Amino acid sequence: MKIARLRVLMLVLGDLIVLAGILLAVTVLYRLAGGDYNVIAYLRLWPVPLTYLLTAATIRLYHGNPFYPGLPLPPVEELRRSFFAVSLTFLLTFAYLAFTGRMYHYSRFVLVISWGITVLTLPLGRMIVRKIMKMMNIGQIPVLIAGGGKAGQRLALELRRNIHYGFMPVGFLDDKDIPGRVGTVRQAVALGRRLGISTIFVCLASSSLKKYVHYLMRHYTHVSIMVDEQGLPISWAYPVNVKGISGVEFCNQLRLPGPRIFKIVFEAFLAVICILFALPVFLVLALAVKLSGPGPVLYKARRLGQFGKPIEVWKFRTMVADADSHLAKVLAENPEMAKEWESKFKLENDPRITRLGKFLRRTSLDELPQLFNVLRGEMSIIGPRPIVPAEKHYYGNKYEAFSRVKPGITGLWQVSGRSDLDYDRRVALDMYYIFNWSIWHDWYILMLTAVEVIRCRGAR
Repeated sequence: MKIARLRVLMLVLGDLIVLAGILLAVTVLYRLAGGDYNVIAYLRLWPVPLTYLLTAATIRLYHGNPFYPGLPLPPVEELRRSFFAVSLTFLLTFAYLAFTGRMYHYSRFVLVISWGITVLTLPLGRMIVRKIMKMMNIGQIPVLIAGGGKAGQRLALELRRNIHYGFMPVGFLDDKDIPGRVGTVRQAVALGRRLGISTIFVCLASSSLKKYVHYLMRHYTHVSIMVDEQGLPISWAYPVNVKGISGVEFCNQLRLPGPRIFKIVFEAFLAVICILFALPVFLVLALAVKLSGPGPVLYKARRLGQFGKPIEVWKFRTMVADADSHLAKVLAENPEMAKEWESKFKLENDPRITRLGKFLRRTSLDELPQLFNVLRGEMSIIGPRPIVPAEKHYYGNKYEAFSRVKPGITGLWQVSGRSDLDYDRRVALDMYYIFNWSIWHDWYILMLTAVEVIRCRGAR
């Protein structure tokens, strides 16, 4: 529990530093730009970060209850609540200044700009704090995992490499002798007490779950039941209780016309803005591709669009002109590459990629022309990855749900490891996005995409 509270304290300090820093930076820049105000008056805004802290704690942004911190909010939900916490803080500030008659001491421009920058940068600040804690092994909460099967192993792997949740698996509790096993499920309470662990993840079959859940509640403050189902729309799930009959209600976001229309209009607007601002980049890259060797400037990749309709996805050409025939020759001569292509539909060291093509892929600039696919209504800016017909069998009976949405230029798979993920994990991420989609989820992915592009972690 002490480690969990330390983690909460680090997040609180990070939030206060970001918010106070933005207010200070904006006021100083406004003054340097010729703004006329009393500096002392702005120093009196010191309660604003504390107001945010109270607001954020009230809506449970800090691992639920800060006194007994448990599982943090999922990243998308945290982003949504962070937006409302910041907005409410500045709204209360405006209301206080107006009610007390002190608004004339302050620039509305400074306050509004501070609100906008805080909304955008506070989540990034939290990412940095969590990354530092992960690198320095600070605030990593020890947990046990009951069940060392496929679901438990996958959960342990995700928790170890994920910076958001801050959990570090100590070992598995399983009746079978498996790697990483520290005891049986029946020893869970004794081990938790001895190791000082108050959080446990349960990845057991439903028959065993009913048997052990009350036993685990004897000691563990936080018991998380993990369901091994890739397409479960858990982001929009709500508890239901009808006279002692407990259940869960799932809200199907794909059936709500309002958010879907907003997504279409917003992404079309964003595509137009991006094309206008990136027009000089388009021209320079088109010239560079033309000079890099024979072949067209644009490559039209055949993919499956919404409802399985074939579409042509536009990209700047990154390969030699006769790439398809060259691929057949490479695969025929190299069995290892043929095996890699069969499992991933891509090659780690693809000999067809030009020198300029490697740069375009690493920076993701090769995908800029897909903005025109968005305007044509064939793609979304954010969505599941477009696939070729030969990849349909990986999705199995999930393909029907997968094909209901338009493929995206970027998406959850693209910002979650890309080429480092196996195909089962790619399918799981695509299905999670589809069933848990929201405007907030798209905002979260867009933010991560900007980070990935800056870090130049494009496709290989």
